[in-house]
Amino acid sequence: MTRNLNKANRLKELEKLLALRPFRVVELAERFGVSRRTIERDLWDLRETVDLLEEDGRYRLPSPSGALNEVEALAVHSATRLLVHTGVGDRHYRNALQKLAMQLPEPARSALARSVDRLPTTRHDRTLDLVAQAWFNRRVLRCEYRSARGSKHHPHEYEVYYYELNRRNLQPYVVARERLYHRDVGVFRLSRMRGVRLLDETYEIPPDFDPVALLEGAWGITVVGEPVEVLLRVDPSVAAWFVEQQEFDRNIEVVGEEADGSLRVVLRGRLAKDGDAHELLAFILSWGSKVEALEPASVRERLASEARAALERYA
Repeated sequence: MTRNLNKANRLKELEKLLALRPFRVVELAERFGVSRRTIERDLWDLRETVDLLEEDGRYRLPSPSGALNEVEALAVHSATRLLVHTGVGDRHYRNALQKLAMQLPEPARSALARSVDRLPTTRHDRTLDLVAQAWFNRRVLRCEYRSARGSKHHPHEYEVYYYELNRRNLQPYVVARERLYHRDVGVFRLSRMRGVRLLDETYEIPPDFDPVALLEGAWGITVVGEPVEVLLRVDPSVAAWFVEQQEFDRNIEVVGEEADGSLRVVLRGRLAKDGDAHELLAFILSWGSKVEALEPASVRERLASEARAALERYA
């Protein structure tokens, strides 16, 4: 990432790195692809302009003072951890995370810097770059897109209204009006796009578009289907999870407790275009025999059918 820089640029990059966390000379030499002696000369030159600190053979710059209080720093740390969990390694993404890391006190700053170092670059980084340009510059985005259950890619053109990290899988999506295939607003995952490019055409986001209202009734990414509520019986052995989770998840609500300690819990989501509650079904099935769907009958029968099929597979 930082190899083959001339000395001036290397010193700038060196200053950024040492503001993030302490480094040994050998680490810096390997990172820049130069000799240890070269890094030692760079560090000597850097002392002329910054207050360089050395401790146990590690070099660093002083921590910024007074930028954030403890709770503010924890909020930034939490947000950056969420971004790291997406696994996105685009260079602009990494630069943004490094800038945020510099606002944090130790030990959060060093921990975040190491996390950023471990982010891999992938074939999807170019997609993220173009999606950002499309959204902020209101330019139409063209690509070929494969649905979650499809095997073929179809030509799509997006007017990007919003960028969202899905709270169930932490993957990046766009809320966009698709102009060619669906001709409607939907949610589209970046990793399913290929051949992405920007068009010269521009668009306007409708003034009454409210992404928070659109997404708040969704369990995952299904945002335009009919609302559905599923009533569950939850075994006492896993009841505590649902009690705790309802404090943070608006789509989960404990509505009753039985004498044996089991709970009655309501899940809220939306039906897909085929009328099935795919997202809720996957969640309920993940609990195995510990969770039973009581209502509606259509969801209960669908789960029973899946359970029978699974039993036959394992038999």
